[in-house]
Amino acid sequence: MGGVNQRQAVLGILRDAASPVSTAECAAKFSQAVGLGNEAEIVDQMSRKLPS
Repeated sequence: MGGVNQRQAVLGILRDAASPVSTAECAAKFSQAVGLGNEAEIVDQMSRKLPS
């Protein structure tokens, strides 16, 4: 994840969303965008790290 601009990835997800997204939904999309997959544990960890 070192080469990924995390802020830009999150802003891109929010910009492309058709409607408001929850922190968990954003975390799931983020983990897929950076190649982490969508494992439940990863999504849970990411949702705790993203500002709500």
